[in-house]
This record gives sequence, C-alpha cells and structure tokens, in this order.
Amino acid sequence: MKTTGSEKLSLTVTLAATADERKLPSLPILKRKTLTKSEAFPKDVIIRAQEKGWMTQELMLEWINIVWDCRPRTFLNQRSMLDLDAFNGHLTDSVKNKFRKLKTELVVIPGGMTSVLQPIDVSINKPFKDRLRQHYLKWISDPARELKETEKIKIAAPSKAARWVSAAWKAIPESIFVSSFKKCCISNALD
Repeated sequence: MKTTGSEKLSLTVTLAATADERKLPSLPILKRKTLTKSEAFPKDVIIRAQEKGWMTQELMLEWINIVWDCRPRTFLNQRSMLDLDAFNGHLTDSVKNKFRKLKTELVVIPGGMTSVLQPIDVSINKPFKDRLRQHYLKWISDPARELKETEKIKIAAPSKAARWVSAAWKAIPESIFVSSFKKCCISNALD
C-alpha cells in the first residue's frame, strides 16, 4: 500500500461525555503552527493547532470555555464532577481555579490508572480510534486521492482529518457512556 511518508504524524483528540449519555464536542489538536483560514471544518468539531500536537494549559482553558462551560444543563449552575488524567496541563492553578468558579470538582486519575478509572479510556477510546483508523485506511487506499508531483500521496488536509474525527465520534453510541461510567464505579444517581 502506498503511504504519505507522514505516518508518524499524530493527532490529539480531546473527547468528553457526561454520565447521562451526552457527547460533548470533540477537540482535535493538529501538530502544526496554524490552521488555514480558508478551510471549512465540521461544525461539531472544534479544531486547534499546536506546534507539538498536544494539549496545553492554554488549550485546556479554551476547552473549558467552549466545551465544558457550554455543556447541556450548565445554566442550572449545579455542582459537577470531571475526571481527568494527571497530565500537568490539567492541573495548573489557572485551570483548577476556572473549574472551581464553574462549581466543578476535579477528580484526578493517578498515572497508570486511566485504563481502569477513566470512562473514556475504559470503553470509548478504542472504538473511537478504530473508527478513525477505518476512515484513514479508506482514504489512503482510494486510487482517486491527490498525489504530489513526486507521485507520493499528499497528506490529508486538516479539514479531512476533522471530518474523520467528526464521523468517528458520531459513530460511538451514546448508550456506551452509562456502562462505561458504571465500569469505573462512577454514578450520577442521587441515592
């Protein structure tokens, strides 16, 4: 199979869901300095660029503002809980203060325990990545895709990668979230 020569490029995608079966918008982070303003991205994906392609404190603060603070029922101003892994960008004072203002209690999953205690890792990441990989493999095996002058396959446009993320996230059934939270012993039951 032909390749783009860029198979080591990665994509960070921030996924979040609520215990009552609500998907929050995904936030893919591309490894690049900027995004092309002329590209059209899916409305349900909040795409960002970062030189190293990973989450930072600044992007985390932005995620809080445009995803967490806009989730359904936020206007009720009730206390909520969010579990995060122990990544440093999640644990800065500015991030913790922002969550405190939003009445969000942070539960930090210790290193090495996300595969057991974090619902997204327990039941969602693998099927999401599998679906994302299917989109990529379908694209790369399509003989009609665009080639460079050197006859190598041109790397997928950021908007195409965003469409793959959107489709892969949409394909994850909401019913999986409740069982994933239960597997992690997290419940939103009031009893």
